[in-house]
Order: sequence, then C-alpha cells, then structure tokens
Amino acid sequence: MAKAPSIEKLLQSGSAEWNRMRKSGQVATDHTGATFTQLFSANTDLSGLGLIGSEWDRCDLSKVNFRDADLSNAYFHGGRLQDCDFRGANLEGATFEKLKLLRCDFTGAKGLDDVEMDDVDMDRVVGLDGEEAPPPPPPPAQGITAFTREQREKALGVQASAPLQGEAPSDELPPFRPQDPPGSLFFRGLKRLGVPPLWVLDVPGLRPLLPQRLPPGSSLETLYREAVKTRLENKKPAADPAVVDRAQKALRMGAKDAPVAAMYLREVGVLPLFRFSAAQTLKAALREEVEVDDLTGSIDPRTTGALLELRLTHEVVEHLQEARRRLAATQLYTSLLEAGFTPENNWDEALDSSDASLELAQLATGEDRNALLEGFQVFAALPDEARLRRLAYLAESVSNLELVSRLPEGMEPSWLTGPETRECHDREMTYVQSLKAEDIPSKVAALAKEELGVPEGEVPEESDGDLFVHLRCDVCGKEKLIVQSPEE
Repeated sequence: MAKAPSIEKLLQSGSAEWNRMRKSGQVATDHTGATFTQLFSANTDLSGLGLIGSEWDRCDLSKVNFRDADLSNAYFHGGRLQDCDFRGANLEGATFEKLKLLRCDFTGAKGLDDVEMDDVDMDRVVGLDGEEAPPPPPPPAQGITAFTREQREKALGVQASAPLQGEAPSDELPPFRPQDPPGSLFFRGLKRLGVPPLWVLDVPGLRPLLPQRLPPGSSLETLYREAVKTRLENKKPAADPAVVDRAQKALRMGAKDAPVAAMYLREVGVLPLFRFSAAQTLKAALREEVEVDDLTGSIDPRTTGALLELRLTHEVVEHLQEARRRLAATQLYTSLLEAGFTPENNWDEALDSSDASLELAQLATGEDRNALLEGFQVFAALPDEARLRRLAYLAESVSNLELVSRLPEGMEPSWLTGPETRECHDREMTYVQSLKAEDIPSKVAALAKEELGVPEGEVPEESDGDLFVHLRCDVCGKEKLIVQSPEE
C-alpha cells in the first residue's frame, strides 16, 4: 500500500487542500518531529494536532490555527508568524528565536512559563502575560479581514460611502476583488475618472468608454485614434491616400511613429507594404520599455500591436512573461487601492485573505514581499489616471503578445539586411520560407543557381549554419534567395 504523504508535503500543496483533507478525516493527527523549512502558509487549520518537537525554520505563517495543538518542545526559528491562534495550545519547552510575532494570540496557552523567547520582535501579541483576550474586532467589510474597517474608512474618507456616477449611495465599503479581470477594473476606474481621456483609444480591445470628441490634428497618432473611435462607434474608417502614403513611408524608414503607422493601416484596412523595415525600431522600442526597472512599468500596446500586425515574432515572444508579471502586479495593486487598502494600511491582511490575490502576488514577485511592497509604494504614489493607464496598456499589450506567441514558427527569420536587397516594385518582397544548406538541392535548386551560382543538385560550399531566405515579389513574381551567416 502506498505510503501516506507527510504533513510537510501536504502543506506545500496549499492550505485549501490540507483543510479539505483535514475536514474529511484523511490526515493523521500525530505529526511528532515534523520539520518545515521556508513554508509559506495562510489560513491553515492545525488545531488539536500533535506537533511535539516540530521544527519551523524561516516559515511565513499567516492566520494559522494552532488552537489546542501540542507544540511542546517545538522550535520556531526565523520567519514571521502573523495573526496566528495559539489559544489553549501546549507550548511547554517551546522556543521562538529570531522571528517576528504580529498580532498572535496566546490566551490560555499552557506551559508559557517554560517558553523561551530569544530575539523575538513582538507587535500587538496578546496572552503571553496572562492578560485576557481583547474584545472581538468589528465584523469584516465585505467578507475581508476584520482588521481593516477603521483604517480603510479613514483612508477613503468621505469617498467610502459616496455614490459612483448614477449609483445609489451605499454604507458598505468597496469590496476587494482581485479575481476580477483587468478589463473590469479598468472599466470601473474609467467611470470614476468621469471624462474618458484620449489614450483610452489606444486600448480598443478593452472596449473603453469613448471620448466625446478629439482635438484637431494631422499626426499619425491623432488620425489613428480617430480611426479607432470610428470603428468602435460601429462605423467604417475611411482611408486617406495621403495619410496611407505617410504611414507606409514611416514603416519603410523605420521611423519613431512606425508603431502608430502600422496600427493606422490596420484600422483602415490597408496592407502594409513593408514588414521588416520597421522591425528594428519596433523591437528596440519594446525592449526599451521592458528593461525599465519598474514592477508596473507601462508597455505601449501600439508597439505590441504593430509587432502582431506585421507578424514580427523574432525576439518578441521572450518578453511575454515580463509583461504578464507586470500586469499581475498592476491588477493586484489596482484592486487593493479600489478597496481602500494602501501600502500603509493593512494590505498584507487583504493579500492573505484571497487566493486570487496570492496567485497574483506569486506571479508578480514570487514570495518576495519586500519587492511587492516597494512596487505598491511606487504605484500608489502615481496619479489616478496614470495608474489606470498602466493597467490598460499592460492588459492590451499582454493580449497582443499572447497572440504573437501563437503565430506559426518561421514567419520571420532573424535577418535584417538592407531594404534594397528585399524590395521590388516599391514594396517589400513577400517572405516565403527559410532554408538550411542541405535543403537547397531539393527545394530551390534553380533559384540557388540563378541567384548564388550554386550548381543544381549541389549543396552550397562552406554553408554550415547559414540561413537561406526565400523571397517573392507579389507584383511580378520575381524571386530572390538571400544568405544570412551566423556571424552577420
């Protein structure tokens, strides 16, 4: 018969699974000598268990229930215990060393005279000196931690009960909803702003509330936003021939407004004549934003949208994970601020109260709570509109990069030679395929002889590692074969 998993393994799988198995009687009650190292656990029910001589090394425990457990001779070293319940537990001979105890309750615990406390930072700990337990806190707001109501009311001020536009007044505090998708958080934040700013037209995938009118202008950005607004109003944007020429030129020259140019052409339904010419500019712009050391740093969705529209996949998909990480942090921070939590106001309790928030935190910084707090402090200091813009831009960019990651491999080789080698009839030739040297005799023998002088049926000499890029003109049908060597 298979050996039952140890308590150490079970707790590593999460408190929800442990509590379910505990409730159904699938786990033992005696775990003498159990050893836990760097365990992160919240809302775990360990009440009444035999944990004699157990060791807890650098563990981060939040809202763990040790009530009536036998912790005699247990050893807690390093880490943090927050809101843990030791009421009625047997702590005879237990040791707490080099750790933080925050709001833990030892009321009625046994063996307290024999407990050894060495270099322990205690904050609002009750029951160690025999004092009676404090009165229970007020009922929790919206089912969240009970420690937050007064501080949230103070932080929110009169806005806590003020009605949103067109909504009935409410005495309830805003709920903490990290499980809501970024689009829902964005929509609610946009309603609180009142008048939609112009940049909302950069995130059409989120179906934003639209500005009433746009300021006049002839820049590609302004014309792109006008086209987006027209489409979102269920009208068909018209292509201006002069603007189309400007957009095609911006792509061909790899200009700074190449991202907006590609997006304008998409909105008006015009095929871009130049894919690869703008690649360096687009990828450099994306790389520059990704390399900024900011947990919620914005990524322009027009850049990622242009990379998607032009099918430029090489060296792009590798940035998807960073974009997801930033979106997770921004989504978490937005939902915390929406509910009235701030970096100085019980955000830790709110974080531990929800599986969805813990998942977002894990994706954003792993188990590094200090990095999570530092990111929250930076994000909370931004103006409301700037925070909302970051959320929207990251959500749209993640969507674009996920679509790029699903494109077939080989849509773009890793070559970026001069435009004169790949243009015909005032447009870029269409990419057909990428070939290795051994593929030449069977696939493009005649073209290799014409373009490179390779005898038909033979493999190009000294071409190990070279990439042969096959191009074709859509107008005249002319074909080219370009060689890219690894050292280029």
